[in-house]
Amino acid sequence: MSIFAILTAVVLWVGHACLWTTLLNIVYSQSLSKGFLKPWRLFTAVVLATFAAWLVYALTKDFADIPWAMRVYSGICLIMGGWFFPVVTLARNLRPKPKCLLSARTETLDLWKQLGPVVRGNGKWSWLTRLPGNCVFKVDVTELSLKLPRLPANLDGLSILLLSDLHFHGTPSKIWFDAIIDRLLEFPKPDIVALGGDYVDSDEHRAWIVPILGRLPWNDVGVAILGNHDAYHDPERTRRELETCGYAVLGERSHEITIRGERCVFTGNEAPWFPAPTTVPEGGFRIGVSHSPDQFRWAQKQGFDLILCGHVHGGQIRVPIIGSIFVPSRYGRRYDMGVFENNGTVMVVGRGLSGKEPLRFRCHPQVIRMVLRGASLQVVI
Repeated sequence: MSIFAILTAVVLWVGHACLWTTLLNIVYSQSLSKGFLKPWRLFTAVVLATFAAWLVYALTKDFADIPWAMRVYSGICLIMGGWFFPVVTLARNLRPKPKCLLSARTETLDLWKQLGPVVRGNGKWSWLTRLPGNCVFKVDVTELSLKLPRLPANLDGLSILLLSDLHFHGTPSKIWFDAIIDRLLEFPKPDIVALGGDYVDSDEHRAWIVPILGRLPWNDVGVAILGNHDAYHDPERTRRELETCGYAVLGERSHEITIRGERCVFTGNEAPWFPAPTTVPEGGFRIGVSHSPDQFRWAQKQGFDLILCGHVHGGQIRVPIIGSIFVPSRYGRRYDMGVFENNGTVMVVGRGLSGKEPLRFRCHPQVIRMVLRGASLQVVI
């Protein structure tokens, strides 16, 4: 067996994995039942493994003996694995920082080191936290300074705290979440607190919402939406718990408030798991809170100045150079985390704090503190 044949087989499998992972990402971006999504994920894993086994078999055969359908499919996989995948990966690594990003700084909290095994909790998948390299207990507190082209002068310096994807289900423990809130309380009080959805993965742990999220203070307003996991656990009760904490629970609606003499419009978008907004008020400084970054184009069409998102967790597992792999978005890896800007709209995508499966490699949980600046300021990093 020649080196060329082995390399060809590797490229074929990469192309095959790219095709099926792309399809998996798109499927998981839709509003589908658990009864479909879980078997589909298992089916995808079987398809990936089966093709690898077929490649081992095909290497022992003459090309003429391979069925024509598999030849055609192999040609597609060669294009995907030998051209499309490396070109896209290279483009992602060379992508320049968005012009709106003035500065970024991250502090990492190693809560396992600080608190020990008590942070593990008793969730169904707690055993995953024992895997070597799992960084599920290391939290990044990221501070961003963002230049927004349409920011009113009176709102220069407006501060926002973004949390998303808490996934309360026992692991990490409540002590872990409380430790994060304790650290956030040491910072200056933000003007706005925005919650991006996915609070619970069990009905029992809805009881954590008020004692944890109710501790967060703000100067002007706290806003919240739900995520896809909340849809499985009596979402209306979750909304009421958030309202008890004082949050304006947006749903698909808008909430208007005057901040520093300026009219500000906050609009939620929980699509596709809940109804999408049908109308958005005209004018004002406009901030969208969307569970999924798939709503970026919607935000641009609606003229939003800023949209805050979560849902995709940064992929949870990030491979060196390649980055994320599984990202539940119809755009695949494009908006897996970070800051994006287009047509005057800035989107911030956080990696979230937790997940139903507490498994993260090279992808720390994250909360984001941001300060908004006027368009006249210059980039400092």
